[in-house]
Amino acid sequence: MRRHFRLGYRVVAVGAFLPLPWLFETESRAYANSWIALNASWNDPDPSRYMRCCELRIISVAFLSMTLIWAATRSLPAHWYLLRRPVNRVTWPAIAITLIFIVCWFATYAFPYRQPVIVDSVEPELGLLHVEKNGTVLHETRISVYRDGRYFIVRDDRRLFRYSFVETSHEGVLTDNLRTKLKAILALPELRRTLHATPQTLRTRRGEGWYTVMGSFKIAAFTTENSSPPPPELPTFLKEVEAEPSLGLSSRYNVRDICLGFCYDPKAGLGYIAENQRCAERPDGKELCD
Repeated sequence: MRRHFRLGYRVVAVGAFLPLPWLFETESRAYANSWIALNASWNDPDPSRYMRCCELRIISVAFLSMTLIWAATRSLPAHWYLLRRPVNRVTWPAIAITLIFIVCWFATYAFPYRQPVIVDSVEPELGLLHVEKNGTVLHETRISVYRDGRYFIVRDDRRLFRYSFVETSHEGVLTDNLRTKLKAILALPELRRTLHATPQTLRTRRGEGWYTVMGSFKIAAFTTENSSPPPPELPTFLKEVEAEPSLGLSSRYNVRDICLGFCYDPKAGLGYIAENQRCAERPDGKELCD
């Protein structure tokens, strides 16, 4: 570095570049995603064992990229100037470019909301999500009803700009009266008007949304933002199911969102949070996430 400083900086740049291709070859937008690994929740007794590895991967990429740009800048000719200063003497471009790169990587890989799990379970006959937004607080209630009459109620009060929130769940069995009302809901024509794309999180300061899904990933949405009130059967059914006594054990667990609440959309609120539920590989080999 003292005798041949320009050659030394080039060696540093090569050394910082060599690990980067391997890091990104082992990274996938759909699966094996370092950002999504930081959403690890559920009832894992020690999710930190692989979250720590992914945190170190992200930090390593940031420092390697910064070192690469810094060394490449230092090896430039001395007569090149940027803002009246020699280019090979400024450090801020390495920091700025690295931050832009990390932000782009995050925005590309962290959306849509997923957790690092793969599931292969039976689809509910009806999924119903009710969201009430008041400022940065979102109160969410989800009911998942299955063909055998069992149902699960999941509740949470999550806040934007928070990394984690608490979710509670308990199960029950539909009564004959509720089964009759369920059949009437499944026959509603409004629920057949599904959206082509995943609905976005409520954006207004105060808002309310009702979302349903029946045996597929396609969602029907009734929100204050699209001025579409829900069929009256939905609020009535939710209220009556909540009034029923719970059966079995209730569970309570933490849910994480690396986007601080902004990635968690209605599709995730309906329970579609596994990687294989949100992403797929197209015939041409490209990964598509929704």
